[in-house]
Amino acid sequence: MSTQKINAAESIRGLACLAVVLSHLSLTFFPQLHNFGESAVPQYAFFAQLHNSPLAFFYSGTGAVFVFFVLSGYVLSLSSLNKPNATERLKKSLLKRYPRLAIPAFVSCVIAYLVCYVPVDVSHVSEWGAALANPDPKLSTALYEGSIGAFLFGDSSYNWVLWTMQIELLGSLVIYLGSYFYSKMPILCGLFLIISVGVAYMISQTVLLGIISFILGMGLFLYAVELSTVVSVLLFILGLYFCGVHDNSLSYQLFTQFLGEQTYDYLNFLGGFFIVYAVLKGKWLAHFFDHGFLVLLGKLSFSIYLIHLAILYALGIPFFNLLYGQLGWSYLNAGLWASLFTVIMSIVLAYPYSRYVDDAAIKVSNKLAKIF
Repeated sequence: MSTQKINAAESIRGLACLAVVLSHLSLTFFPQLHNFGESAVPQYAFFAQLHNSPLAFFYSGTGAVFVFFVLSGYVLSLSSLNKPNATERLKKSLLKRYPRLAIPAFVSCVIAYLVCYVPVDVSHVSEWGAALANPDPKLSTALYEGSIGAFLFGDSSYNWVLWTMQIELLGSLVIYLGSYFYSKMPILCGLFLIISVGVAYMISQTVLLGIISFILGMGLFLYAVELSTVVSVLLFILGLYFCGVHDNSLSYQLFTQFLGEQTYDYLNFLGGFFIVYAVLKGKWLAHFFDHGFLVLLGKLSFSIYLIHLAILYALGIPFFNLLYGQLGWSYLNAGLWASLFTVIMSIVLAYPYSRYVDDAAIKVSNKLAKIF
């Protein structure tokens, strides 16, 4: 995998993380953009038009998560299949993955618990945003979710984004074992992946689509051919269009006629796969996304992902209250500026989190692999 493609992968990971943050900001200040349910906050005609347009991809948190899963499948396959000694590689990978994910997740849960004690007025934001306030925080629950619950069962009552950790861990195990079997006998790998899909189906549809995304990422690494510029750009645009879906959006009624309430999940799933495929297998797109700031954003993406909800609650909403309640700004302007402030603070604070928590997790996981 060329340096340019590695950088492009980091860039789209960073942009996908930004889409998650924007999704949660819209749910807090402008839930009309998602329109998942009724809300008492002010409504705007432009937001209704955006919701009904195919341009809602830039705040598609669900599409972004599928981008994460496909990328993880691709990158883990790259690291697993490009190294000798399959048995030794499998042992090290299995030892490293849980602490690599769990240490940053655990610390984020502790932070989420601590910010519960920050007095924040949530009366002016949406019902979704108001639910960020936890009136009865329990440290034991936060510690359990950050270490065990999120990874085994997808429990995420303190840091809501941790529901993905269950799929990240299971998907990683599928790729590691699949890569091991592939190096021994490809047909064994195929049988194992089929069984994995069957097990995921029995858990939930969300886990099923997540595990398939990991497997598709592995398939991209093993079998996908390079795409021409025209094909890759068209595939990328189609992926963006699919990630802009909402079940009640006028731009997707053709799909809802056949898929019904499954439209949102299925199209975001396909959109995430198409975006990764187009960027990693299209030379022009890989060059386009090989940008310094976006690569940095990608390297900070896991940290941003883990801490942005705590920042939104402890800093973003109070800043909104200052502008809207005390300075008398309009709801729209206060919400937009508070959103920008939250994005900036999430990036700024992600840097020390990445350096002192995420990087530490990588070092600890590597040391454990060497010891055992």
